[in-house]
Amino acid sequence: MSEDSQNTRGISVIIPAYNATATLRRCVESVLNTGYAPLEIIITDDASTDTTVDLINALADANPDRVRLVQLETNGGPARARNTGAEVARYPYFFFLDSDTEMLPDALARFIARIPEADAVCGHYHWQPLNDEPVAWYKSLLNYHMFSRLGVFEHDVFLGSAAGIRREAFEKTGGYDATLEWGMDYENEEFGHRLSVDHKILLDPSITVRHDFPNFGNLTNTYFTRVAQWMALFMKRRKFEAGGPAAQSVGLASMAFPAFLLSLAIGLITPWAFLPATVFALIYLKGYAGFLGFVLKTKPSFILLAILLNGYFCIVISAGATWGALSYLTGTTNDAG
Repeated sequence: MSEDSQNTRGISVIIPAYNATATLRRCVESVLNTGYAPLEIIITDDASTDTTVDLINALADANPDRVRLVQLETNGGPARARNTGAEVARYPYFFFLDSDTEMLPDALARFIARIPEADAVCGHYHWQPLNDEPVAWYKSLLNYHMFSRLGVFEHDVFLGSAAGIRREAFEKTGGYDATLEWGMDYENEEFGHRLSVDHKILLDPSITVRHDFPNFGNLTNTYFTRVAQWMALFMKRRKFEAGGPAAQSVGLASMAFPAFLLSLAIGLITPWAFLPATVFALIYLKGYAGFLGFVLKTKPSFILLAILLNGYFCIVISAGATWGALSYLTGTTNDAG
């Protein structure tokens, strides 16, 4: 294969990094271990205050032809960091990866095989997390099931933790909105919604990365905040996402669970409340029965914890959705774009 024909298949992997010393080496080495070529890895340091820059320099010294550092003087969030990496990228395909993930060996090959059918191709989290903790197993199993149950499907969100895109589609869409500094994946949803207007996004469930998830408290805050932000988009678009945890059946199921508990409590006063409780229970099961079945099949010893955590996070999601809707209606939310 000639150098020119190889370069038409070249991939620039872009990794935003902020205080990522604990996870970044594993992430970069997993990309190198794919053996894909031609390849470059651009790590945009978002003004880290730890030893992340020293680690990137060491990785670049060990792999001078494949690893590059781009250093920002001030912290601006993952959207700006990804845009900056894209500006200096050499190859016609960008693949965005988070610094706390580990790429599976066939991820880039699967991306390049799928991209002829679309303008962007998203992967998702593998069902096995990097950290062996209950909430990490819950989130990995949930995301894997929700994104893989439909097979390959057309999506309207760009999952920047593991997603590739044609350079021209990224540039034509204007890249990420760098004013969205707070992250929380909101910048991925906003970019995906703009991208999907004129471009085709596919989610290929065979493209996976393992993820190092936050602890229980941080994940609770993440769920609440992301859902509250997502509601701002939903209130404008009046549209659920095409698949994944934010699909219509799952979103309604999450809201149905606390409504089921409330109806049961009211049922102690009036038996009529057991009728709506039954309806809410059926809505909940419609959204989550498949996930619980997947847990039983994949990791049966985890089923009790999965049920308890699912109920808890349904309550958190409902609270976040309520807060986000009220914030939007009162004009106190961040602009969803």
